[in-house]
Amino acid sequence: MWLYAAVLVVVGLSWGAAPRVAQGQEPSAETAPLPSAAADDSGITVDRLEQLVAEAEQNAALDEETRKQVAGVYRSALAELQAAAAHASRGESFAADAQSAMARAEEAKQKIEELKSKEPTIESDGSLTDLEQQLAKLELTLANRKKARTAAAAESQTRVQRRKEIRARTVALEELLTDLQNEKTQLSASEPGPVTMARRALVEARTKSAEEELPTLERELLKYDAEEAAGLVRLGVDLTTLQAGFTEKRIAMLQERVNSEREADAARSVREARESAVAVDPMLRSLAERNQQLTETSKEVVDSLALAKSELKATTAVLDEFRQQYERTHEKEEQVGLTSSIGALLRKQRTALPEVSELRAAVASRQSIINEIQYELFEYEEERDDLAALGSRSNGSLADSDTQDAAGAEFEAASQELLEKKREYLDTLIYNTSQYFDTLVDLNITDLRLVKLAEEYERFIDERVLWIRSGRLLSLDEGLDESDAWLLSPLKWSELTKRLLADTSRNWALYCTAGLVFVVLLARRRNHRRAVLDAGVQAQKSTCRSLEPTARALALTAVVAMLWPLVGVFLGWRLSEAALGSPFTRAVGVGLLYLSALAAPLEFFRQVCRPRGLGEAHFGWNEGNTKQIRKELRWFLTMGGPFAFVTATIMASDPSHSRGALERCSFFVGMVIVATLIYRLLRPSGVVREYLKHRQEGWINRLRHFWITACVGLPLLLATLAIWGYYYTAKVLAWRLFVTCFFAMVLVVSRAVLFRMLLLRRRFLSMEQARKRAADQQEAGSNIAGIVAEDPTSDITAQNVQAMRLLSTGLYAVSLVGMWLIWSPVLPALSRLDEYVLWTTGSDYPVAAAPADSAESEPSLTPGAPMPMPATARGYQAGDKTVVAVSDLAAAILVAFVTFVLARNGPGLLEMSVLRQLPFDASVRYAITTLVSYIIVLVGVIIAFSTIGLRWSQIQWLVTALTFGLAFGLQEMFANFVSGLIILIERPIRVGDVVTIDDVTGVVSRIRIRATSITNWDRKDYIIPNKEFITGRVLNWTLSDQINRIVVNVGVAYGADTDRARELLLEVANKHPLILKDPPTIVTFEGFGDSSLSFVMRTYLPSLENRLEVIHHLHSEIDKAFRREGIEIAFPQLDLHVRSAPPTLSPVPPAAEAADGPADGDAADSGEGKPGDAT
Repeated sequence: MWLYAAVLVVVGLSWGAAPRVAQGQEPSAETAPLPSAAADDSGITVDRLEQLVAEAEQNAALDEETRKQVAGVYRSALAELQAAAAHASRGESFAADAQSAMARAEEAKQKIEELKSKEPTIESDGSLTDLEQQLAKLELTLANRKKARTAAAAESQTRVQRRKEIRARTVALEELLTDLQNEKTQLSASEPGPVTMARRALVEARTKSAEEELPTLERELLKYDAEEAAGLVRLGVDLTTLQAGFTEKRIAMLQERVNSEREADAARSVREARESAVAVDPMLRSLAERNQQLTETSKEVVDSLALAKSELKATTAVLDEFRQQYERTHEKEEQVGLTSSIGALLRKQRTALPEVSELRAAVASRQSIINEIQYELFEYEEERDDLAALGSRSNGSLADSDTQDAAGAEFEAASQELLEKKREYLDTLIYNTSQYFDTLVDLNITDLRLVKLAEEYERFIDERVLWIRSGRLLSLDEGLDESDAWLLSPLKWSELTKRLLADTSRNWALYCTAGLVFVVLLARRRNHRRAVLDAGVQAQKSTCRSLEPTARALALTAVVAMLWPLVGVFLGWRLSEAALGSPFTRAVGVGLLYLSALAAPLEFFRQVCRPRGLGEAHFGWNEGNTKQIRKELRWFLTMGGPFAFVTATIMASDPSHSRGALERCSFFVGMVIVATLIYRLLRPSGVVREYLKHRQEGWINRLRHFWITACVGLPLLLATLAIWGYYYTAKVLAWRLFVTCFFAMVLVVSRAVLFRMLLLRRRFLSMEQARKRAADQQEAGSNIAGIVAEDPTSDITAQNVQAMRLLSTGLYAVSLVGMWLIWSPVLPALSRLDEYVLWTTGSDYPVAAAPADSAESEPSLTPGAPMPMPATARGYQAGDKTVVAVSDLAAAILVAFVTFVLARNGPGLLEMSVLRQLPFDASVRYAITTLVSYIIVLVGVIIAFSTIGLRWSQIQWLVTALTFGLAFGLQEMFANFVSGLIILIERPIRVGDVVTIDDVTGVVSRIRIRATSITNWDRKDYIIPNKEFITGRVLNWTLSDQINRIVVNVGVAYGADTDRARELLLEVANKHPLILKDPPTIVTFEGFGDSSLSFVMRTYLPSLENRLEVIHHLHSEIDKAFRREGIEIAFPQLDLHVRSAPPTLSPVPPAAEAADGPADGDAADSGEGKPGDAT
């Protein structure tokens, strides 16, 4: 009590020393409502300030802006005085509470004692309606008391936070008073004026408010000290808890009474209806039977309602319990931190969480019942509405048509009574059904709230539990725990044997059946292996086109591999069932189940790798690799199996403990064995050597040392965590790692089976295609000039490649989904990385301080609200900052990786799965996939940058500067980039088009972001910048129409029959199968050449594919046709006539020359001579 007395003394002294009114004055009547702020040393009062506001608004000597400014400042001063009065009032209340703390504590203790000794009672009198009304009132009271209990429980934490706020506010108020004193000195030195006077009043009012708030805060702290010294907070929690419990007991008693009254009422109604149905007139029997059905239905609804109420009560209790447990755990974690004790608590609570899947299933099944009840309720209400006009109905409408002949007073009374009963029964049924409907809806809502709380609680635990040590560092002097001693105790193993024998005697038929199956499988195991070899021999034949041998070998391999794991599963199951309160027996059973789960996939994969088994004979795996895998897996099962069994058994004895030395040592050795297995498989001479040998330039080979070290180091890291004390974390991650390996094995086998199916399908199609080619070899038109016409359905290799890509993409998507499902439960733990901040983006920016004489700069103050800092004290406020933590950086890296993968594989997947099903040609598909890849990269970059805090508002100036710089330095590259986009969108050229640009003619083979590749007829690639296709002159032979013209120039000798030559040219062109009939071939006689008569044949082809071959064929046929008809194809000729020569060259004397000259001249003038005599 001395602490309480000291607190009272301090309160009294503080209250007496607090400034109340001016010295030597008493509060006047005018200022009674505001005793502490009515006046001060300068004579400022509320009435005076109101008068000054009115005068300022009506002062004609001031301009309008100044009047508003002065009036606003006076209003702010008035608000400050009102706030000061509010602070004083609160201070009085705090002082009164501090003085009455002991009295209130004694009163609370008295109420607690009364509630402990008081027995809950309910009023026994009253109808069912009165009881239900009382129940509703009590439920409302219970809800209010639960809220009060929650508030009382949180009061302690709230006061801790409030104390921090009061201390911070006290420091701020002291600084504010200093600033106000400085401002007051500055204003005193200023020239007097309306604005200056108003600011002086404001400073005085602010000073008054701050001076009143300081002692108020001190009294609030003293109030907390007094109440805590008296134990009032704890007493409040106890009192509200007892009140809520007392009300719950009353509600339970009243609910039981209501249920019994409902059941009695329903039973009474059923009995009356049955008696009425027996004694009623036969012509009214249908009405009586309907009444009986209504009462029976009402009784069923009442029973279901009672069960639903009970289930709702239990679910609500579970919800409240988990909510309180969650709040307490959260509070403990905040106060204590992530200690080992908190870790053990979280692990224990993790196992006690409700099953969310079961709750969701219950909600889904209950929803169908709610829908049915709602429909039935509509039907009951419609039936009740039909009885609304009961008085206006004739008797003939109440029974059969024969009822009209028996009309009488007695029949009338009986029918009216039955109808009245029916209306009563319907009202009761509608009311009970509505209650049942509302209860089910409330139950569903409560279950959904429980689901949400359980998920939130689970996420809260998962975020923390992996970062908490489950034990101390394992040392050499570590002793054995109780579970470790159990495993080494002969008595426990003897007890296990006895329980197993007892279970065998009780379930001898089951054991006999299991033993018979085991003996049969063991006896036929050799035959099954031989059958697998026979299936492999059959599958290796080149003529095998059926999947049946592979399916048979797969099933037989599973049977051979599952023999011993099934034995472990059976024994583990029976030991778990036979435990009957024996933790050791149950732990051994669970250990056998875990060992079987570990051994089953490994043994299956080992059997797949048997000689001439599935791997070698069916999947085409390397014989050396399968031999090494089989050897290493046998070694691992032999060495690691016992340690896995010991670890699982000890863990099952106490899942939340996870501290045993033997368990951790066994886990450590097991992880070392796993690391050894991985190293022996991935070492340079291991199973990956062939893979790396054929991919020496790939990233996998270049980074082989990194990923091999990572794979080997991961189990060693888990072993280190177990020794270091993070055994629970290592155990969880190890289990996820095992499930991942098992999932990878399933994917590998599934991929091999699917590729085997593709191989068999390709083999079948190849054989069918070979038969078809052999049958079609003699058909006309099957080839032209030795060129086989292209058949798009015959490219089996391309189809097989596409199918393999599609399957690989599908398996890739399945692997992503599977990895997400496996590792998603531990992903919440990564949210703890948010606590490790790497950097922050954004900056503090200054807030422009408004002038002190501006009315808009002075906020309106509400009484009791904290006093804001003045403009002079407000310097900078936090700008738009973004905190980047380790988790953000990891997320950005993940986004970048996903973007890289999607950019490489997404367009291909889109083309194979979607675009090929649409009526698009190859060029359109190429443009779409290219644009999609650009969009993926753009979106990925934006998301990655935003994840690490780089937003457009922060880098826009940098981007602008880079854009200007690059626009000058790399303008050609930018022009090519933009041109590439234009090409993909406008499509002036497409992949597969034949184009001519400058002197280059070829096929467009690739369009990239900077340049386009053109392959000419010599199979050489020309890289042409994209800008050339936009700004230059390009000839696209196949842009709008692939029809092209062939021009053949033919010259015949002078004297040939020109009409026959033209007919022959048309005949040759029209006979060719690839020459189009529309447009028709045109042959024209173009003119008289120096040595020939010139003909030009213009003909058309549907495409450019066989252009050269057609030209060759036309030239050959024209030559043959002209030879047959004797038409000579002309060639250039020249006749040389010698008129004179130098003497030294003349072989005849001059006389002879003179004599023979005229004859030669005549011959020269004649122009005769043989073609080709002189050239």
